[in-house]
Amino acid sequence: MNTRDKIISLLSQSKKPLRAKKIAFELKKSDANVRKILSNLCKEGKIERVGFGEYKSSVNVKNESVNVLNKSVNVAGKSVNIEAPGIKKIINKEIRKYRKAYFQKLKANDPETYERIKKARREYYKRWRADNPNYNKDWLRSYRKKHPEKFRVYERKYWLKKAMSEN
Repeated sequence: MNTRDKIISLLSQSKKPLRAKKIAFELKKSDANVRKILSNLCKEGKIERVGFGEYKSSVNVKNESVNVLNKSVNVAGKSVNIEAPGIKKIINKEIRKYRKAYFQKLKANDPETYERIKKARREYYKRWRADNPNYNKDWLRSYRKKHPEKFRVYERKYWLKKAMSEN
């Protein structure tokens, strides 16, 4: 959790507004650093400045309902630590599953909206590919540097398949 999140968490848990010096002391950070972050958070509307040098959370949240410091999430009916290795894959898999189900329902219930979404998505990717013409080359080059052994296996399979298709 970065300093910004810690500041927001601290302010949302506090019942009264806090001064920058108090926040810096609680988080063991420099006073100037905390003041700069507080200023940016105010501009973004994530916190409010009340009085001279006092800040409070702009979202009124009860401490019992949300605990920002808790690093677990409910995935597929199980409480999962989000900082565990490989957990992002599980979370993304669940998100893709629900997104797929949503689009299947949308396709059945409202085909016009579904087609508009598909068309907008195609247009977005078309523009993105036009703006990033060397993406695949760059990705392949970086992947080759990071994982040379995997790339060798991939190349062998590719050339073997190509040789078999020519016969």
